[in-house]
Amino acid sequence: MGIHKCCECGSTNIKNDRSLGGRLVCIKCGSFRIGFRQGRNSANKGFQGYRSLSSGINISKDDWQYLIPFLICFVAFIGTDIFGLIDRLNFAYWSGKLLSQPHRIITSHFFHGDFRHLLLNTGGIIISRYFFMTLGLSSRSFFLTLIVSLIPVQVFLNWLYDIFVARNLMSLSLGFSGILYGIDAFILLASIYGKKTFLGVQIGLRSNYQCRQTMTVLTVIGVLYSFGPGISLIGHLSGFAAGSILFLL
Repeated sequence: MGIHKCCECGSTNIKNDRSLGGRLVCIKCGSFRIGFRQGRNSANKGFQGYRSLSSGINISKDDWQYLIPFLICFVAFIGTDIFGLIDRLNFAYWSGKLLSQPHRIITSHFFHGDFRHLLLNTGGIIISRYFFMTLGLSSRSFFLTLIVSLIPVQVFLNWLYDIFVARNLMSLSLGFSGILYGIDAFILLASIYGKKTFLGVQIGLRSNYQCRQTMTVLTVIGVLYSFGPGISLIGHLSGFAAGSILFLL
């Protein structure tokens, strides 16, 4: 076995990140694709090869913070679509009812229109986990803290548009996607500038060029997708704006 080396940028500046369960990470580019250089002779010629050390799925002790919103969404879906115990419209975002029924501020994000809608949004939680790990997230509860912070800001921006710009008291929407767009904005900005603290708590997010490229493409695709029929464009854009605002705190 030789020196650990990044398979992405070739750097040998590698550390063992205890916050990620001892996972090897490249300090230079933030990649988890770490191998080691090993030498062997073949017909009097030297050969340098790489063997991957990052195969398989890594389970982190911090994954509970991603599991909680995932489970809440699934339990809500079971109550509405499997057993029919809950009428989702009683928990949806409704611009004209928001002040008199403030529970909608929270509940609207965890109910979905159908199973496809649910899968898309819960899949977004899994993708968010990957990017936060790639950026070196060091906080064990940041993801939940970000969600709790995004919910009122996203809803407030959405409500401001509906009431004072569109003057629409019948705006209805459901789903976790508005929060996911806020998370998207936070990840994108963190991949560009890094983010050491959030609300006074150390989170240790590092800028990462590869992550920035991927998130830029995903953001463009997401915005274009938001113009599709039956999709709340304002809900998505208000989420992205909320994530950007929280990043600046």
